[in-house]
Formats: sequence, structure tokens, C-alpha cells
Amino acid sequence: MISITRLSLILAFVFSTGSWAHGQFFEETIAPLSTPTTTPLVLPLARSTSPSRTNPLPLSETLVYPQSGPRANYELPYSGYQFDRRPRRWGLFSSAASSKEVLELLNVIRRRAETISTFHLSYVFGGDHPSEGGLDCSGTMKFLLSDIGFSDIPRTSFDQYAWLKSAKTLHKSKVIPSKSGGRKGINPGDLIFWGGTYASGHKVSHVMIYLGQGSDGTHYMFGARGKNKTGLNGCGVDIFKLESGRQKGLIGFGSLPGVS
Repeated sequence: MISITRLSLILAFVFSTGSWAHGQFFEETIAPLSTPTTTPLVLPLARSTSPSRTNPLPLSETLVYPQSGPRANYELPYSGYQFDRRPRRWGLFSSAASSKEVLELLNVIRRRAETISTFHLSYVFGGDHPSEGGLDCSGTMKFLLSDIGFSDIPRTSFDQYAWLKSAKTLHKSKVIPSKSGGRKGINPGDLIFWGGTYASGHKVSHVMIYLGQGSDGTHYMFGARGKNKTGLNGCGVDIFKLESGRQKGLIGFGSLPGVS
């Protein structure tokens, strides 16, 4: 039987009637993130008390515009947001978070993913923070999720796989469904795991997070895909299309602990 939460996710994210445009997902208009503006440096010049041909009065001030450089920081939207993972009690029964709370979480995840995709980061094996110039797949997941209610997310992809397995939210599969939904279907916010992407010595070696479908049925996912892979914004850490059907090396997917 499909739980209320899963059904709500299906209806809410297969709702999409718009296509991806300018790095944004779904038809919903999202306010652009504020970009640090280049603030002129005002440099007052020394004044002369006795102007002459060799020492004329200078202009009162001159404006020097510094060249634009890399982002000074990598702040993410919803930095103060916390998803409540505590089970809800209804008499003798417990329930997962309400569909409204889950949809709010997924909106936060999606907007954060879109933000990170604008940092123009490369895939960097072992990268934990954008300030290092890039991230790896599991580092991206930890950077995305750890401060919004998932502080216990492990660092590596195989430990993140075990994290879901321990929470009993993992669905083993070698196929990405053509449509999201259903008790065993893939849903927005699910982590997706692959193996054999490199000689990791573990069953699992790669992880991404599923964002949902566009109006044409195209699946989208977010993460650091690899050194030679770039996404919709031309970056290694970006939003990517996800092909449905049998996936080489696909191990499975599942919801974050405490979400479903």
C-alpha cells in the first residue's frame, strides 16, 4: 500500500508542467539568488593646499573597481532550516513526517541543489567543501544535507548506502522507473547508488540525489558525477539528466532516513 507521504510526493513532484530553463527546475518561478555586487572602493586623494602647475588640485575622489573574482563564500539558502525527523505518534501507531513537511524539505533540497550548481565547481575526489575548488559525490551530498536535519549523514557513498539500509528505506534495483511514484518507485529526495564507477574496494562507489521529473517526463538528479561529466550548467557538480531503464552499475535508491 502506498503511504500518504509517498503518494503526496508523487502527486506534488510529477505535477511539474514546465521544463528546465536557465538551471531551474519545474514551472515554478524561483527568485534568482542574490549575486554579490562589485562595490567600488572609494579612494580619497591627498589634497594640496597650494595648487600649482606641478602640483594641481586633484579630483575629490576616484573610483577603483576591483576585478570580479571567485565567490568569497558558499552560503546556501535555508541555512537556518531544520527538518524534524522525529516520528509522529498517533495512538499506538507512528507515522512519518506529514506530506506538507516533506514537500517543504524537498523544495529546500531542490533550491540548494540549484544554488550549488551555480558555483561552477569541478569534481574533486575527496573534496569536502566548495572552497577546495570542487566536491566529490558523497561530499556533495554531505554539504547539501548535513545542516538541514541530517547531521548524521556519513561521509562516503558506501556508508551513505549503509545509512539508508539501516533505516530500511533502501530499495535495491538495477532499473530507474520511467515514472516516479509507488511504494517501490523512485521519488524526489531519494539518494541513488551505483557501484563499479572506480576501484573503491566497496560495493557502492557513487551517489546522487534525485530531484524529480519535468513535464516531458525527463528525470533530473544532482551531484558530482565525475571528472569528465558536466551537467546543465556545464559544471562537474551540477544538475544532470537521468535516463530511465536499466542502469549500468545501479545498485538501488531510497529516501533519506526519517523522511518516509
